[in-house]
Amino acid sequence: MKVTDITLIGAMLGIAQASPVATLADITDVNILNYALTLEHLEATFYEEGLNNYTREDFVKAGFKDPFYANLQEVASDEKTHVAFLTQALSDLP
Repeated sequence: MKVTDITLIGAMLGIAQASPVATLADITDVNILNYALTLEHLEATFYEEGLNNYTREDFVKAGFKDPFYANLQEVASDEKTHVAFLTQALSDLP
């Protein structure tokens, strides 16, 4: 057995014994909504930047058929709606 194998096994055992950062009792609805909002921000940014950097013609040249670009625009709009919804839901919480 190599030294690196021993090191890896030791690291894995250490990870297996580590305690969780948070328990279920520590997780609130606000935590969950904030996590979802973070993911929605990432998705909205992904589509926005993609659509800003590439045109419909770029997608056609890459072999994508219509209405692929229009579908991406719709998904981008949906992601912005998700961000707005979750932002509003968090601001409405007591």
